[in-house]
Amino acid sequence: MTEILGIDEAGRGPVIGSMFIGGFLVEESELGRLEELGLKDSKKLSDQARDRLRTEVDAYGETLLREVEAPVLDDKMEEVTINDVELEEFAALISRAQPEKVVIDLPEHDADVYEEKLLSRLDFDPEVTAEHGADAAYPIVSAASVVAKSARERHVERLHEKYGVDFDSGYPHDEATIEFLKGYVRSTGDLPDEARRQWSTSQRILRKARQQDLDGY
Repeated sequence: MTEILGIDEAGRGPVIGSMFIGGFLVEESELGRLEELGLKDSKKLSDQARDRLRTEVDAYGETLLREVEAPVLDDKMEEVTINDVELEEFAALISRAQPEKVVIDLPEHDADVYEEKLLSRLDFDPEVTAEHGADAAYPIVSAASVVAKSARERHVERLHEKYGVDFDSGYPHDEATIEFLKGYVRSTGDLPDEARRQWSTSQRILRKARQQDLDGY
């Protein structure tokens, strides 16, 4: 029996909230059945379609999930890049699943270098395929993408409820996200706990708020 693991992430770029690493583990003989679900990159799915597929994929294999909370991500990025953090999380997920084969949506330029770095962090030697666009080309990575993206969406919804504000997705390009952070800093003097302080967006908002305070004296 050969098991294959697909891996993808969600929430790599937002300025608010956790990053999630999703995995989907299945027997290679079951890949054909997985394709019949019509899986594709979760970023191209509607919320309703993603929620439906998230429920359906459980019948085909095992889902795995890792969460990297914003404060943990900030601490790690004092010394390494987000690519390094993601690599460590991918390795941890692979070590947990112990598959014979792994398929990954490649987050870097050079697949050979990336695969070498990944294997150096494992104590066994699975066959690794790392490709750009794997989340759309390989249904097993699409399934992992659905797992990760669904977890990220639920996480953001809980943050909306916690703060009583719909700040959209938490990405720096979302105006609602920026306005929420600005308003929170104005009212409290600091960023919310779930903001990523290492992000230039967070640092810029804090810097401007503090400058305005100084200008007010």
